[in-house]
Amino acid sequence: PKYAVPDTSILVPQQLQRYGLSEIVNHLLGNEKPVPFDFMTDGQFLRGTISTYLKEKSLSAENILTLEYIESMLPPTEIASYSHDDWISSVSAASADRFVVGSYDGVVRVWNAQSECEDELRAHESAVKCVVAVKDPARRSRVELISGSQDRTAVAWGTKGGQRKALYAARGHTDSIESVAINPSNTHFVTASADSTIRFWSMAVPKQSEDSQLEESAVSAPAAKKRKNVNADIMTKAAIGTLNGHVGPVTSVCFNADQESQIFSGGWDHSVRTWDVASGVNVMTNLCDKVILDIDYSAHSRLIATGHADRSVRLWDPRSDDSTVVKMRLSSHKGFVSSVAWAPNSAYMLASASHDSTIKVWDIRSRTPLYTVYAASDKDKGKKLLGLDWHKSLLLAGGESGSLRIHSVNSQYSDDQEQTSA
Repeated sequence: PKYAVPDTSILVPQQLQRYGLSEIVNHLLGNEKPVPFDFMTDGQFLRGTISTYLKEKSLSAENILTLEYIESMLPPTEIASYSHDDWISSVSAASADRFVVGSYDGVVRVWNAQSECEDELRAHESAVKCVVAVKDPARRSRVELISGSQDRTAVAWGTKGGQRKALYAARGHTDSIESVAINPSNTHFVTASADSTIRFWSMAVPKQSEDSQLEESAVSAPAAKKRKNVNADIMTKAAIGTLNGHVGPVTSVCFNADQESQIFSGGWDHSVRTWDVASGVNVMTNLCDKVILDIDYSAHSRLIATGHADRSVRLWDPRSDDSTVVKMRLSSHKGFVSSVAWAPNSAYMLASASHDSTIKVWDIRSRTPLYTVYAASDKDKGKKLLGLDWHKSLLLAGGESGSLRIHSVNSQYSDDQEQTSA
């Protein structure tokens, strides 16, 4: 390892904190230019003196303490804030300079890095609950982004004649669409709904409207009457398949980036479910005792992170056969954990957003958060956060205040820095 030191015990003063311990490690490494380190012991970051830690744990000064250290990182800093009139439900970065925001006013907005709102996309009849942008430009799709709404439709947007327009509306759900996810190849997407189902769709723009393929129940008379026909002239897309199994609303869904035929979902029934989308089979069900509000999968750690109504983040290993094993529970938020996002380039770094108005950045090797990011503006303080996205060196969040908060995250949040024991 890059920062390995000899595995021998060293006598150190109890008054030492992170800075003093970093000096010792740098001395042992022979570094001319000091590297700052963070230290962990027993699964938590050392945030005071060694003496304070020993007292907290009722340990004697004679004890041998094993400290693990990682290269220290700068905290995320808020670099911009874009204002909306209504609550933000969902945020998604299409690139480092283009951001998609879903709002309770029913409008999807596209912002650039110059604080300009490039587009206000209108096709939904009620609140937009989720948005997802196509992230990989190398795998071009006519669809640039998809939005899901309380109006029971998911609308795919793309550029047509030089303008972003609705290409089609995915219809068939009988209640609000709470979450939408696109597979890594940009060929298919899934929607999770309050109607307790997940639907699987092709991204391809249909040549003609697929109304005739819709199940009769999805366009029953009462539902048809409620429609204000705002998006009735948009071409209809029918689902390839419907996944049934959740009891009550499905709040969140994501693809397994390592295995595109597999998705993970979470809902009000306290379950995290693994599905094979091609066959529609619920392959695995993992249970906990709280409602799941959001889900994200990391291709680096191969773990699932979930946000919950009991103010916790839970980590799951989908490869485990035990249906009730939560690998780790991270507790520090003071409100519902509404959104979770893994760092794009690390197996250890994870962010969570909460109704307590904070974002927490976690290194999952520790049970305590690495950083807590508070709102910079008075307007945002104490306001619930509902949406979160981590894209390269940017962390986006939005919620009740209507501000899209954009944070710069140090590029060191990748696995180039290593963990070493001392």
